[in-house]
Amino acid sequence: MPKYGSYYGKKKHRRIRAVVLILLLCGVAALCVFVLPDYISYTEDGLSVELPFLARFGRRPPSPTPPYVIVEDPPSPSPSPVPQPSPSPPPAPRIPEQVRALFLPLPMLGDIAELDSIRRRAADESITIIALEYKDVRGTIVNPSILTAALETLSDPKLTLTAVISACADSTVPFGANADWALKHTTGVNFRDPLDRRWLNLYLPEVRAFIIRQTLDAYEAGFDRVLLSHVGFPPVGGLNQIRYSEEELEIGPVAAVERLLDDLRAAAGERPLDAWVFDATAKDGFFEAAGQDMAMFVWTFDLLFAALPDDDLYIDPPLIPVVSAADSHKLEFAEQGFMLLYSATE
Repeated sequence: MPKYGSYYGKKKHRRIRAVVLILLLCGVAALCVFVLPDYISYTEDGLSVELPFLARFGRRPPSPTPPYVIVEDPPSPSPSPVPQPSPSPPPAPRIPEQVRALFLPLPMLGDIAELDSIRRRAADESITIIALEYKDVRGTIVNPSILTAALETLSDPKLTLTAVISACADSTVPFGANADWALKHTTGVNFRDPLDRRWLNLYLPEVRAFIIRQTLDAYEAGFDRVLLSHVGFPPVGGLNQIRYSEEELEIGPVAAVERLLDDLRAAAGERPLDAWVFDATAKDGFFEAAGQDMAMFVWTFDLLFAALPDDDLYIDPPLIPVVSAADSHKLEFAEQGFMLLYSATE
C-alpha cells in the first residue's frame, strides 16, 4: 500500500507541474502576441527588442534606425534683408542759369519768317527760353504741322523751348461727349467767367487725366519744358454762381488742385515742369477760391511765373515776373529773370 500511495502522489505532482508549465507557456505566448510587438523593431543588424524594465539595470539597447535613411540638405540660410533706402528727397529744380524768356502767342507760331528773326535776335536780347503757346485759354491746340515747322525754325542749342498750356480755362473741350467736364452754373449751363471763358472741373478724374495727357503730348512733340497756366478754378467773376456737388464742396478747391499737381509731377518725372500763377496767389501766397497754394506750387514746379503789376518793378522770389516786351523797365530784371510777352510792334 505505501508503495502504491507514493507512486500515485508522484504522478499527481507531475500532472500539476505539467499544468503549470502549460499555463506559463500560454502566458509567454500571450505576452509575445499582445505585448512584445510594441517593443520589437527591425534594424539592419536584425531584430531588436526594447523592454522597459531593462533600463533599470542599465541595459538600454541602441536606438533603432529606419531601414531607409533620407538625408535632406540643411535649409539654406535666409538671405539678409536688403536695406531699403530712405525716401529720396524731391529732385533739385531744373532751373536754367538765366531765366530770360519770350512768350509767343499761338497765332504767332505760323509766321516762320518772324520766328526765324526771333531766333537770330535771341542771343543779342539775352533770351534763353522761347515759350510757345501750345494750348490757349479758348482750348485751341496748335496745328501739328504748324508746330513742327515752328520748332524746327526755333531749334538752337542755346535756346530752351517751352510749351505753354492753359490747364483749366478751356472753351473747346467741355461740349458734346465731354459736356459734363465743365464747371456748371447754378442754372445747369456751362459756367462762363467775365472774359467769356469756360473752365474744366478739376474735381473730375477725367479732367485731371486730360490735362496730364496734354502735358505729356507737349513733351513728346519735342518741347524741352512745359509751362501750365490757369491751374485751378476761376479767379474772378460770380464764383458763388458755380454749382458744386456736396462731395466736391467737402473736398475743397485746394485739395482738388493738389491731386492734379501730385499726378502731374509723377507723370513728368525728371522733365522740367513750370507754372504761371494767378495774380492774387503771387500777392498773398494763398488763393483758396482758385485752389492755389504757393507752398504746394513751389514743391511741384521748377519755375514759377506771375504777372508783374503795372506800378511795380519787382516781385518776391521764387516768382519770375511776366511783363510786356515793350516795357522800358525790362533791364531791371536782369538778375531776377523775366518772361516778356511778344509784341510785334517792338
